Amino acid sequence: MGNLDVKDRRILYELDIHTRQPITRIGKKVGLPKTSVAYHINKLQGLGIIRCFYTVIAAYKLGYTSVRVYLTFQYASLEKRKEILQYFIENTYTY
Repeated sequence: MGNLDVKDRRILYELDIHTRQPITRIGKKVGLPKTSVAYHINKLQGLGIIRCFYTVIAAYKLGYTSVRVYLTFQYASLEKRKEILQYFIENTYTY
């Protein structure tokens, strides 16, 4: 990332915060016209710095909570381990 200027870094920062915001809004925050912002974004895509845009769903707004659980099995047989793992795989609330 040594060849990125301050404007490129600020555009990346704004895209990281909210990818779907309009280019005009990014331009106002960065201090560039929308055509320049579009040029910088296309340049960053061409360099492979921006590879894709994707959606991150705010699960808490849908009423879900997200929990990551790490299990360490002690004194459990192989069959019991498989049974526990199969329960989590088949449960509709886990993924």
